[in-house]
Amino acid sequence: MRSSFLAIGLFVALLAMSALAQAEVVLPRAIAASPWLKDLRKSMLKGRDLSDSQLQTLADAGEGLAAARYAKRLEARNDPAFLGDAAHYYSIAVYMGRDFAVPRLITLLGTGDADFGPARLRNIRAVLERAARKGDPLAAAGLGDLLMQGAPFGQDVPGGRALLLAAAKAGDAKAAMRLALSEIQGGPGLPPDPDAARRALDLALASPDPGIQAMAKSLARQLAGVTAPAAEKVSPEPAGADDSFQPSGETVPTAFPPRPRPLPETLEGATQ
Repeated sequence: MRSSFLAIGLFVALLAMSALAQAEVVLPRAIAASPWLKDLRKSMLKGRDLSDSQLQTLADAGEGLAAARYAKRLEARNDPAFLGDAAHYYSIAVYMGRDFAVPRLITLLGTGDADFGPARLRNIRAVLERAARKGDPLAAAGLGDLLMQGAPFGQDVPGGRALLLAAAKAGDAKAAMRLALSEIQGGPGLPPDPDAARRALDLALASPDPGIQAMAKSLARQLAGVTAPAAEKVSPEPAGADDSFQPSGETVPTAFPPRPRPLPETLEGATQ
């Protein structure tokens, strides 16, 4: 009898925890204010296959999962004209906490096939910087690589190295290796820094991957006894991004399939 009461008590506690978890979900303002959008979101979460226009409407209102799914559909069109739009919607997904969208966003930014306006690039970079500050190593490493390469945001070697270092400290051994190689090779106005390279290699050596360990040990042996040039090196701090996420200012489309609609002025909260 006692075990039965304990089982019932445990079941009630689990139900209470589940109800509390659901109560903590904060909907984006635009969805919370619209019964129709709330019902549409519930239908999506229950597995209903929404149309493109329905997904886009939810995405424009700040629904991260809908944004990721709509971006995936845009990619599936295999038309370069829609790749910029896909990146735009992946960035909404990332902003709303859907971290699984980070790799696709980074890939689209690095292909060179998508067309981005300056306002859109600023928004997307701000989203990735925000994710990196929150501790996402994929966002930090991906943005760091893009800044090192110089496209599509322009080259910022010190900023890129800072992001690679953040990813390396979070356990990304490959980012640590790329950082070490950059410090060994130097960059525009930045002479090689063997001491910084050794610090990066120390992070890489913590990897459980035997291949990365072997490469790190090999580079460390090559750096043995090498000193930095006598000239003083000044590494500027990377510029921090404003944490705000501003709308792109693009016009609302008059037909579908569209160019993306402007984002809501405020994207807030997190969805399930």
